[in-house]
Parts: sequence; C-alpha cells; structure tokens
Amino acid sequence: MTRRALSRGRIIDAAIRIADDDGFAAVALRRIAADLGVHVTSLYNHVPNFEAVIDGMLESLLLEAKLPTNPTTWQRWVEEFMGAIDTIARTHPGAFGAFEHRPAQGPAAARTFEVGLEAFGDAGLDTADAYCAVKTVVLTSIGIGIEQAGLARIGPLTTDVASLPAQEFRRLRSLPEIAYDADVVTFAVETTVAGLGARLGGGPGLPSVAVTSPPPAPAGRDGRGGRRRR
Repeated sequence: MTRRALSRGRIIDAAIRIADDDGFAAVALRRIAADLGVHVTSLYNHVPNFEAVIDGMLESLLLEAKLPTNPTTWQRWVEEFMGAIDTIARTHPGAFGAFEHRPAQGPAAARTFEVGLEAFGDAGLDTADAYCAVKTVVLTSIGIGIEQAGLARIGPLTTDVASLPAQEFRRLRSLPEIAYDADVVTFAVETTVAGLGARLGGGPGLPSVAVTSPPPAPAGRDGRGGRRRR
C-alpha cells in the first residue's frame, strides 16, 4: 500500500484528532509524527515549530465552525459567532484547548473579525469601541466554549451545594432544581446582544433568531445538562 504523502493538512488533522482523543496536552510534535508513522524531523518540512501547529489547528477549527465571513448586521454577527464557537467546542472538545494558547493567525482565521469590526463600525461605533465590542463577544464565547468542551470531554461537573449551610446559601442550594434546564448559551447570546444594543443607543436589540444550540439535556446525556454553578 502506498503511503500518503505528508502535508501540512495531514499534520494539523492529526493534531486535532490527538487532542480530541486524549486532550490538548497530549499534542506534541513527536506524538504527531508517531501518529502519522514518520520521523519527527519530517514535520519541519511543513510546519516550522509547534506554534505553527497550534495556528493550523485554530485555522481549521474556525473554518469548520463556519463563522460569519460575509457583510452582515452586528446582531447577526454576534448570534452566528457565539453559536458557532459553542458548536465547535462541543464537536472538538480536546482541540478547543488551542484557543487558550494562541490568538488566531492568518487571513482565513481573521476574516470573521474583520466582518465583526465592520458591522459594529457601520452601527456607529468608532474603531476603539468596535474592537471592544468584538473582544467582548470573543471572550464571552471562548469562556462558554471552555465549559462546553469540558462537559463534552468529562461530563457534568457540579459544585456540592447540598453541603453548604442552608441559612447562608439559600439561593445556591436551590440551583440543582433548575440548573439542568437552564440554557446558559442562549441566555448569554441574548444578553450580549441586548447589552451591546443598549450601548449603541438603539434599544435592547434582542436576537431575531434562536441560537442553533441543541436543547438542554438531563445530566450525563450529552454534556448540555449539569452545568457548573457557583
């Protein structure tokens, strides 16, 4: 059987596969080489260093996420961006760890951010405020994604509120009754859009369409239920 030629694409695909199987910490050049059945030095013909592998992982994940890359309204950009990051975190829970290590690099990965800046600029924000708006959406999305990735990898993690004194922690102790039914992702999207809309002076600006996340599931099913509560 003829061995497939080594390429940057195969290296990046292997890195994502390793991360999803064993966690982002398992990704290393030697591990990638072993997975592909080549000597580690062969990788350097296609990627100069490990950082370039992470850049490739981010680019691949962002392209797969189908983030908004065409001119749109700022509301639609926020909805689509946050929904896409949530989806990619659950689809690639291990590889999502790349977002914690490096910012996105290159035209393909950066295109959605240009679209977001343009959308907020068209809505009346100056460059600095448009940057802050985009950054707010990105940080919120990545934070949600980190939790969703953890839920997808290891299942629900809950704070033990039952052991807390009832008189001091009445509200925390009531959370188990509603936590599994709370759709945090949709709430975050709606609140982000509403807050930015108020900042722009155009009213609450609530989303016009629902987020494309699946409905919450009971704890232990698919990672959507059993969110951490504090």
